[in-house]
Amino acid sequence: MSILLRRATRILVQGVTTTEGRQNTSLMLESKTEIVAGVSPGRYGQEVMGVPVYDKVSEAVKRHRIDVSVIFVPKNAVMSAAMEALDEGIKLIVICTNGIPVTETLKIKQAAEKLGCTIIGPGSAGIFVPGESKVGTISNEYVLEGDVSVIARTMGNEVKLCQSLFKEELGESAVISLGGGDIIGTGYIEVLEALGEDPRTEVIVIGGETKGRLEEDTARFIQDSGYDKPIIAYFFNRESDSTTAHEKEKLFREAGVTVVEDIWEIGQIIKDSTVEE
Repeated sequence: MSILLRRATRILVQGVTTTEGRQNTSLMLESKTEIVAGVSPGRYGQEVMGVPVYDKVSEAVKRHRIDVSVIFVPKNAVMSAAMEALDEGIKLIVICTNGIPVTETLKIKQAAEKLGCTIIGPGSAGIFVPGESKVGTISNEYVLEGDVSVIARTMGNEVKLCQSLFKEELGESAVISLGGGDIIGTGYIEVLEALGEDPRTEVIVIGGETKGRLEEDTARFIQDSGYDKPIIAYFFNRESDSTTAHEKEKLFREAGVTVVEDIWEIGQIIKDSTVEE
């Protein structure tokens, strides 16, 4: 399935009775997210803000059609929670919990690939499609409905990119947080493929980082595929590894991506290009 949410997308919250689960369930419901069930072992029969709670994912899927699961469980329970969701055929799983061992992330990722499922995270702030739905922890504060899609890695960086757009009164068609770990379920390429087919998205903003090789692979994909939607990239924490940052920026520029060194330029560049058109 597409990673882009729709108003009718039906959400399961794993860890719904945790502090983070309760808080973000409330915020997601405020965004009109269709949360149909929650799971917390030992809490069967309870409700969280009107959302029925089950002990197991298998119990929830017997009673509700579920498209997406969002996971807020403690890090030592993430692997079992993700595997349970995969075993029940949930095609898109967003893991918000941070600090998952790489070995466990790899096992989750490999299981998802075998089943044709998609993992966002671990350490993801989630997915937000303004005017449609939201899963995760992404704040509404600097998000307007528009035609710019934002892709970031480390949780919180998506907010900084949205602030640059908000300053120029520009809105988003989607905000996607991939997770900041060395190994994550889904990278930029898969998201770019989805956004390439999204009629609401006219421009894409990528928040890159110096660690890992996701950016190098993405630059090659953009160049080799002849990607036809304009992309603007900004690299976070350039000062911590300026050599790697410059190398990645060079690859992006060679692929036709506009690279900025000042995050506040992003909104201005998009606004100026819109005026010129």
